[in-house]
Amino acid sequence: MSFSKLIAGVFGVVFIVILYVIIYYALKIMYRDVKNGGKKRRAPVAKGNYGLEIIKSGNGKDLKDGSIIPIRSDLTIGRKDDNSIVISDQHISGNHAKIIVRNDSLFIEDLNSTNGTYLNEKKISGKMKLANKDEIKIGSTILKILS
Repeated sequence: MSFSKLIAGVFGVVFIVILYVIIYYALKIMYRDVKNGGKKRRAPVAKGNYGLEIIKSGNGKDLKDGSIIPIRSDLTIGRKDDNSIVISDQHISGNHAKIIVRNDSLFIEDLNSTNGTYLNEKKISGKMKLANKDEIKIGSTILKILS
């Protein structure tokens, strides 16, 4: 047996092993998809009872003063229609802020909005932890955290 036939045989075996590994991982991924029924991971659900009370609806006519919005998962706030809370106010960015639910805690994150997001009258940058009765000001709208 010549050296070239030996090398060709070794490369053939290596190729087949690699092919079977790729097929194995592809089938493993497909099995997980079938097992989940094609469902995507759900957003984390708040373990506590949290809510947002509208203290002042400001220029937005979409919200009513005194109403309460339950917080069960992550919420986005902004002017665009794809947000969880849509506020039609010229001082609010399309994607303005996000309320994030993690374990038993709530956080707020400013999404690089033009006019900023205020927590208890202080402008925030990045993520900030929320507590009961914290006031969030976005544009001329004021929201209060309830827990």
